[in-house]
Amino acid sequence: MMKKKILHLITHLGIGGAQDNTLLTVEKCDRTRFDVHLASNPNGKWINRAKETTPNFHSIPNLVHPIHPFKDALSILDLVRLFRQEQFDIVHTHSTKAGIVGRWAAHLAKVPVIVHTIHGFAFHDFMPAWKRQLYINLELCATPCTDFFITVSELNRKEAIDLNIVKYENSQTVYSGIDFSKLDRFSEPSQTRQKLHIPEDYKVIVMVGRLDKQKAPNLLIDAFNLVVEKLPKTLLLLVGDGELKYNLQQQVSKLGISQNVKFLGSREDIPEILKVSDIFALSSLWEGLGRAMTEAMLLGKPVVVPNIYGIPEIVHHNETGLLFDAKNIEQIATHLIHLLQHSQERERLGKNAQQLTRKLFDANVMVAQIEEIYTHLLQTRICTKNELNNSNSVLK
Repeated sequence: MMKKKILHLITHLGIGGAQDNTLLTVEKCDRTRFDVHLASNPNGKWINRAKETTPNFHSIPNLVHPIHPFKDALSILDLVRLFRQEQFDIVHTHSTKAGIVGRWAAHLAKVPVIVHTIHGFAFHDFMPAWKRQLYINLELCATPCTDFFITVSELNRKEAIDLNIVKYENSQTVYSGIDFSKLDRFSEPSQTRQKLHIPEDYKVIVMVGRLDKQKAPNLLIDAFNLVVEKLPKTLLLLVGDGELKYNLQQQVSKLGISQNVKFLGSREDIPEILKVSDIFALSSLWEGLGRAMTEAMLLGKPVVVPNIYGIPEIVHHNETGLLFDAKNIEQIATHLIHLLQHSQERERLGKNAQQLTRKLFDANVMVAQIEEIYTHLLQTRICTKNELNNSNSVLK
């Protein structure tokens, strides 16, 4: 049987949950059934990982993250040319920008099957109403070009259905799989603590994510300041880089907690860092689901996270973690202090979190579900084509 040719398209290959999801899907896709290609902007810290994942990498320099009418038009032309040249059976887009320009290009190039994964929305409740509606309208414009939608949480799917971006019958939630082997590889916590200069008698709170407005790490820092007032032998490790880094360093300095906060930047040893943590915390204003949070739960760590979007789908308050209202600094601090003071509670929540997530987030299960979707769509397309051919024969 001839292999079906698939292209995965994502805006860029910086470190992030959508990127990890996409690269795992490319890496684990059944090569006996599918010829797998990948395309993105050629910049990003995971570009080498991408090229190792598949030799069929296509560079799209005009595909950029912010709205840029000129480059966006050029990227559509570049993609139409690529799609016509390579004759893909399926184009699968990931993230908002790649999803909009990629689906339109695939439609113009008459690609047989077009799939889009919603990893999270570009619009949220903390932006001006006109801007939010603009992003919704852009999504709606690309909807007719799409055969099937995948969401990473059922709450994302419900929101998309409510906004008429997707329909129930052409969408499915596929939880974003994670490679357990990378999480479970052996590491020595004492060596990690020594490498990060963590004193033996200090408790550790970890946040992993971009230092930007979405993740709102300034809120976590304000809450952590209240934690240090009560429990001074506590460290906050911020893993990630971003536009707010300088402002956050100034905030930490003004609060007088520089000795308790470490900015670790982007790292490749995140599982090792999570393993030495006592609590994982996040103060995001909006999230699809939260990949770093999921990794922490997979490792049996208790989480303190906002009650927003897809998060409460797996973080059940006081069962698999603790939830707080977005922006509520006092609630964050209260939850952190409570867990730091009660080791048995940390252990209980962490164990429950691990049991739940190990069932839901296996990368192999994710890829198998996506391949089932591909197979169904291709079979449906063949049946439709045969019906049309038969109909034309009768008319003749």
